[in-house]
Amino acid sequence: MDDLSLLSDFSLFLKEKKSEGYKIVAYLAHDNIPEELLDAAGFFPLRMIFGGNDDLMDASHDYLPPSTCAFAQSCIGLFSTKPNLFKFLELVDYFIVSNHCVSDVCVSEIISRYFNISRLNFYVPYTKNESSLKYFKLELLDLKNKLEGIIGAEITNERLLESINKYNQFKKVLLEVNELEILGSEKLKVIHRAMLYGPEFQPDLDKFVQYVKENPSPISETSKDILFTGCSIFINDNMVDLIEEGGGNIVFFDTWIGNHYYSQIINDNSINMEKDPLDLLVLKFKNNVYGDHSVPNFLEHKISQIENYYQDYSKTKGKKLGVINHIIKFCDHISLMSSFLKDRLQEKGIQVLNLERDYSRANRGQLSTRIEAYLEMMK
Repeated sequence: MDDLSLLSDFSLFLKEKKSEGYKIVAYLAHDNIPEELLDAAGFFPLRMIFGGNDDLMDASHDYLPPSTCAFAQSCIGLFSTKPNLFKFLELVDYFIVSNHCVSDVCVSEIISRYFNISRLNFYVPYTKNESSLKYFKLELLDLKNKLEGIIGAEITNERLLESINKYNQFKKVLLEVNELEILGSEKLKVIHRAMLYGPEFQPDLDKFVQYVKENPSPISETSKDILFTGCSIFINDNMVDLIEEGGGNIVFFDTWIGNHYYSQIINDNSINMEKDPLDLLVLKFKNNVYGDHSVPNFLEHKISQIENYYQDYSKTKGKKLGVINHIIKFCDHISLMSSFLKDRLQEKGIQVLNLERDYSRANRGQLSTRIEAYLEMMK
């Protein structure tokens, strides 16, 4: 299914949710927003996972300078212009202001203020220690109280535990999708759809996994296998197409829209033993060491994870694996660390392409040339 069909179908789905009494809460923040808590309160979590273009970026410049993250610019552009395929953004009731990065905070505040969307705050610590875990739980409690005030009812432990279990099972199926030997573009379409619709999409996920297992579709033996890290590929972005047109195939998405999301599974024994379900969400945050919101050891964890995956893949598949580090222009998290990441991985014999870009249409030819040159070098 292409992006146009996906967005059209999702618009109808979201309208149905509103008619059923759901509140729609949108957010930019990447790894640590407690969607289980939102779901337990009867809210529908809407991730802003939509790529941009020149028009959307330009539309944001009345609010922020062009030196802002291109993804963040595009999100403002979506709300200020509301293209036909994104009319569903008019259904958003609340916007979460969080602190994944500086652009996240600024853009979320702008969207809430200038487009008259009620604001919910949820701030996440950058460190992983006992104090930060206590702080994270206080933020969970504060958000829970705000949600209960909105709905006029208590979010019971039973209801929250039910949501935690639901999302846990959903992510387990996404992990199965992650292991399927299919084209990266097909895998990404499924991941995009799943992360938009949430656990309600799980029956379709189950059918998809079963179908692929029963009807394997061999991938060209001449394609170059790629581990894709850095910034995510969003809906309406042609990056995965450029890689496949150049002769590559993404076998692992080491990004927020990808492994960072569906690897956050809580152990079933922990779920059964824990009396306070909020502590399970704290545990999930504690274990999320691969996201770029984990200080001071984020880079060490990421380098170790990529190296381990590289070694395992080479051993089991007998094929070389390339690494593309995707950098959205002015992304303060990924761009600042890109040279260090590349140097450390290449010291270990892992070839890395640092690919920085914005959403300008004019960049397509230059990007294609760089990708093709890198894939040719992998011979």
